[in-house]
Amino acid sequence: MIPRSKRSNYSIGFVILLSIEIAIATYLKTGFIRANLGDFLVVILLYCLLMGCSSISVKTGLLVTLVISFIIEFLQLVNLPQYQHAATLVFGSHFSWLDLLMYVFGIGFILWVEIVSPPLHPKKGV
Repeated sequence: MIPRSKRSNYSIGFVILLSIEIAIATYLKTGFIRANLGDFLVVILLYCLLMGCSSISVKTGLLVTLVISFIIEFLQLVNLPQYQHAATLVFGSHFSWLDLLMYVFGIGFILWVEIVSPPLHPKKGV
């Protein structure tokens, strides 16, 4: 469990995940890692950004992250020709139900890390 008082942990996680996502986008053009693992990681990346920049609760952060991810995925169904290049770069190029599933898996992983897993640093004096 990441200590809530250490918001810098979220920022460090964001930078590490952003670097991984950039490497995936740069070096991998197809395959499981590009198509699925990237979607799993991007939800965690978004969560780290949100939690590093705000003081919302874990549950609210999880819900907001999932809603934003789903909105972005559903926006891929809309064709906006005048913004197509920029939108494709930011949001992706096509809708996929599997992407939504990977987002849910990512949220589940975050939930496990934040709430279910034992703390990384046990309390002293116990």
